[in-house]
Amino acid sequence: MPMKAIRAVAFDCFGTLLHIRSPRNPWKALLAEARRKGGSLKLDPRREPIPTIEAFAAACGVEFRPEWGRDLDAEIASIEVAPDAPDVLRRLRATGFRLALASNLAPAYVPAVERLLGDRVDVTCFSCDPDMRALKREREFFEVLRTRLGLPASRILMIGDSLGSDIRGAAAAGMPTLHLALSMAVPAPGRIRSLSEVPVLLKDAEGHELMRRRAARDNVDAALHILNRVVPDVPPDEEDE
Repeated sequence: MPMKAIRAVAFDCFGTLLHIRSPRNPWKALLAEARRKGGSLKLDPRREPIPTIEAFAAACGVEFRPEWGRDLDAEIASIEVAPDAPDVLRRLRATGFRLALASNLAPAYVPAVERLLGDRVDVTCFSCDPDMRALKREREFFEVLRTRLGLPASRILMIGDSLGSDIRGAAAAGMPTLHLALSMAVPAPGRIRSLSEVPVLLKDAEGHELMRRRAARDNVDAALHILNRVVPDVPPDEEDE
């Protein structure tokens, strides 16, 4: 996974930066009712810019049930930021990386996500955005993400916990990826066990690339310093920047 040229980091929301401590999944019950009554099977709450669960039920042709609203409210109220997320985002931003949220979200979750993380990132990219309406596994989603960050896909690192949406989808769009696998027992290439590994990996990638360039110019002493993570007091030249 080439990370030496990364200029932006995009994070999945739920399961990566955020966790729902009391999952109720009212959407599953609503969609099951829509199927039972022969309602529209094509609507996906993550794809449609329908602001409320009541309006989504109406669009599906089913009568809204109050318990769906209560379950959604309880689910949203239980959203928490991952313990290591604030420090990781702060360190990456301080280092100069642009940061993005890239998530499959129903509109009902957007206010809570933006309240918890909005001031920590530069760009948001949600599947329910009116100009998006594409899920994260689809190439169109990552094209919008790339456009909003103003960078080629190869310069954007996508991090998430879903192999299908976050990793395979981003990789198919040409983005390097890191799979967050919290339960992984043994480290593996392209996988991390905690968010705190991200700043270290990016710093190491940048340092090793600087080492390679200076070694190529026969500056062996400088290269060895960088390899040992001791940066010499040598001003960078244009090739290093």
